[in-house]
Amino acid sequence: MSVSLPPLQAFPPGLAIFIAVSAAAAAWVAQDARARFAGGPGEGWVWAIGTLVALPIFLPLYLIAARPVGSVAVCPSCGRRTIGHRAACLHCGHPITFEAFPDTWGWGEVVGIAVVFMISLPVIAQAIGVEEVPTLAELSTFAVAQNLLFLALAAYVARVRYRRPLTELGLRGDRWPWRAAAGIIVGSVTIPLSAASEQLAVSLIGLVVGPQRAEAMAAAEHANDVLTRLLGTGLSTPALAWILILVGVIVPVGEEVFFRGFVYGTLRRWGVLPGALLSAVYFGAVHQQIVHFLPITVLGIVLALVYERTGSLISSMAVHGINNVVAILSILYGWNI
Repeated sequence: MSVSLPPLQAFPPGLAIFIAVSAAAAAWVAQDARARFAGGPGEGWVWAIGTLVALPIFLPLYLIAARPVGSVAVCPSCGRRTIGHRAACLHCGHPITFEAFPDTWGWGEVVGIAVVFMISLPVIAQAIGVEEVPTLAELSTFAVAQNLLFLALAAYVARVRYRRPLTELGLRGDRWPWRAAAGIIVGSVTIPLSAASEQLAVSLIGLVVGPQRAEAMAAAEHANDVLTRLLGTGLSTPALAWILILVGVIVPVGEEVFFRGFVYGTLRRWGVLPGALLSAVYFGAVHQQIVHFLPITVLGIVLALVYERTGSLISSMAVHGINNVVAILSILYGWNI
């Protein structure tokens, strides 16, 4: 009896990429775990095999829950990698140069939480029953759940894993009137900046696909936006007021805690400008738009710099809220901004 294999071209490329990524992640987990767990390789292999078989589940669990925190050093006695903030090697017990417990989270937690969102948000949307044009209740439930996840996971990493106060995430209430006022002023200035960056994006894309095609792409992104479709269904005044609260308060609070307080808080160790740029690129990428990637990224840079300058997320939340509210009003009243 012969067994025929499916033709190579029938093998989905996406599945091949996923398998390759899972294998690479599993190899990294196996190597990383050997340096962090005492008592043999057993526990590390459990996480490595789990990552290979079910990456979306095991990799984030390892990165944000099971992985012992701390930088890794090489033991001068056995030559194996071990956690540096302990007084002795995990493997041979030889004394090593003691390093302080890390004072903040790192890229591992950022990647872990990013994977959590990649998996959980589509599941939440399906559980709620979000349609192509969601109802106000569906959109509200999804937005609140998403931003509660932003807050809860960032707070868990800061408070539980690293024993840091929430002020490390930028949640500071002192001098809040000044910080809020500064954010409102900067937010007002960013409106023409966002409009100019969108026009720049259209012009740059037009160099590749042609001006008319670029304009059509921008118009399509506007028309296909979830809020644009929802607002086109004809909502009552209380419903419109709730949408303004949702996008002007709830969404900025959750997104600023995660993208600025947590992600930028990780990347700023490489410098303010590189950290602001990288966190903004991530912020732009998760919105999954082509033409509006540039204006969203520019806004992300402004938000990071405002947070860096004021030391509090209140200011960046105000900037973010102003930007979102003006976007809603421009849809309602047909403003070309």
